Amino acid sequence: MSTPDHDALIMTITVLSRDLTTALGQLQEAAASVQAQARAALSTNLATYTETVQDKYLEQDIVYAVGK
Repeated sequence: MSTPDHDALIMTITVLSRDLTTALGQLQEAAASVQAQARAALSTNLATYTETVQDKYLEQDIVYAVGK
């Protein structure tokens, strides 16, 4: 098994995060039900990441970043 290209993975995460930010910004005017669906999808994916990677600090990092 080859070693993953960590730089490429980080770049992918950066691009996807930027796209996610754009998409979430466009949901500001959406109906509450649509916002709830987006929030549920995001929460599920973050929970999966947290469990898979064992990153117990991700939620704290997000709260800190949003609070800035």
